[in-house]
Amino acid sequence: MLNNIFSLIKNNTNSSNQSDKNKVEQKERIVKNKRLWKIICYFSIFLFLISIIFTVIYLSIFYRELIFSYNLNLEKENNVKCQDCVRRLIDGVYVKEGEENLFPIAVIIDNHIEARPSFGLSEANLVYETEVEGNITRYLAVFAVGTNIEKIGPIRSVRPYFIDWAKELSALLVHCGGSPEALVKISKENIFSLNEFYNENYFWRDNGKSAPHNIFTSSVNLKKYSNDKDLISGKFLSWSYKEGDMAIASTTHPQININFKDSNFTVKWKYDIINNEYIRYLADQQHLDGTGKEIKAKNIIVQFMETAVIDEELRLKIKTQGRGSAIICLDGKCNLGKWEKVTISSRSRYYYNNGEDVIFNAGPTWIEIVRPDYNINY
Repeated sequence: MLNNIFSLIKNNTNSSNQSDKNKVEQKERIVKNKRLWKIICYFSIFLFLISIIFTVIYLSIFYRELIFSYNLNLEKENNVKCQDCVRRLIDGVYVKEGEENLFPIAVIIDNHIEARPSFGLSEANLVYETEVEGNITRYLAVFAVGTNIEKIGPIRSVRPYFIDWAKELSALLVHCGGSPEALVKISKENIFSLNEFYNENYFWRDNGKSAPHNIFTSSVNLKKYSNDKDLISGKFLSWSYKEGDMAIASTTHPQININFKDSNFTVKWKYDIINNEYIRYLADQQHLDGTGKEIKAKNIIVQFMETAVIDEELRLKIKTQGRGSAIICLDGKCNLGKWEKVTISSRSRYYYNNGEDVIFNAGPTWIEIVRPDYNINY
């Protein structure tokens, strides 16, 4: 009897211990399973991210048109919404009818170190950059002023070659004085000129800047002067522009380096493959205008022109008429080409070495004028 009782107690004890042991083993299995599922989840997420990265890289290399299709479709959508839009002559951008040929205004803008940052360049439709005396560069910024630009400048003096580029657009030339030769040229050739010396009401001086880097104007002032002189429509030949905004060629030249003599004026244009445009850098820093906006371009032309120093002031003579070499960059690719300006008044023409005219992207174009011996890397 007692043996049976002891045996029963022992069995109950063993059963209790076994049950506890099973519970511990079950908990351990649950913990292990949770850890395993966590590892599986993390690994799956890792594989998913890796697959996305490789897919993006593969598409960007082999199917670039898919990346650009959004921009192209967006432009087409905008064109559908704007049924009555036409191309603006100065840059090929679609605008409302009546705004396609606003009288162009060409403004001499300072690029001296003490003048920076300049204002208005991010809004310009066409910009020429070239050297003046002392290896300093200066801009001729052309506007078809259809938007409000509160501040443009600093305005500086004109040189004869700027007049030739403004003349091919029959543009209003805005400046503050000029070299003796340039002022004589303006008078002899009846150039439309707005000189701050004699029209100061259309300009103001910024007290925060030191002279001569402190003279500014605005689109409101320029439009007022144009209206006062009945300068309404432009008279120039437009370039040809592509439909759509998509890079066709592969991106083989992602950066253009323009090595002016003074390192404070060296220029880089870096290609943005997503937006199919070039972003400007000046003296190794991204070039922002005075409002903080990026300066961008759809087309870059590097134009080689014969240049000579002509006086003790180191003023330059640049041969603007004739023919010469050029580097034409758009859609992430640069090609060798030519420029041609048959007469002082005729519009400059750009074409590739095979004789085909350049078909530009709609949007801002920058023309970099350099001497034939300058080193251009791309």
